[in-house]
Amino acid sequence: MKVLDNSQILKIWEQFILTGNMDALSKIYFHYYDFLFDYGMRLTSDIQSVEDAIQTEFVSIIKARKNIAPVKNLPGYLITSFRRQLVVDLNKQRKLVLSEEIKEEQFDYYKSLDRCEPDRERKEQVYSVVRRCIDRLTSKQREIIYLRFEKDISYEEISVMLHISVDSCYKLFYRAIKAIKKEAEAILDRNENIILLVILQLSRMTRWEKLVKN
Repeated sequence: MKVLDNSQILKIWEQFILTGNMDALSKIYFHYYDFLFDYGMRLTSDIQSVEDAIQTEFVSIIKARKNIAPVKNLPGYLITSFRRQLVVDLNKQRKLVLSEEIKEEQFDYYKSLDRCEPDRERKEQVYSVVRRCIDRLTSKQREIIYLRFEKDISYEEISVMLHISVDSCYKLFYRAIKAIKKEAEAILDRNENIILLVILQLSRMTRWEKLVKN
């Protein structure tokens, strides 16, 4: 399947919204399926529930097409509606206690975390530190970091998803970053090179370098 960039995907989405073209929606579905499935599996180990929630979300999109407002960030829109649907489905099955939240300790940040550092011994050390750092965060902090840096969801959209203010979202995020850096330094005796690897392992994004060096 041809890889589509964001502008192409948005045009395909707009085509579906305007005309109801099911081929267009099919392209959206297959383009974002893995994206949604990966996120869902970090919230529950129930594969069937994740798959069903994705299906239900797209059925709902078809039904609500004429009433859907213009979308600027399609991944954000899809992951928000998917999360809402998954929570509803899990609640119906009594697999989730809270009505609109993922229960504490449930979000598994590193379920699919890549381990790609070439040096095996250092890779294992880095991965071990990553797990220890993340384990010390709250479930909500883990989810915010994942959504922001792994899925590129805006703080505004995350705040809506998690039912918190944008300001609280910022605060939770930066407290998490500070806690991760402090924990990594304590574990690794301020070895800056290894700490940098830890932070990059968390996000796989070079923008974290400034945070490490500050």
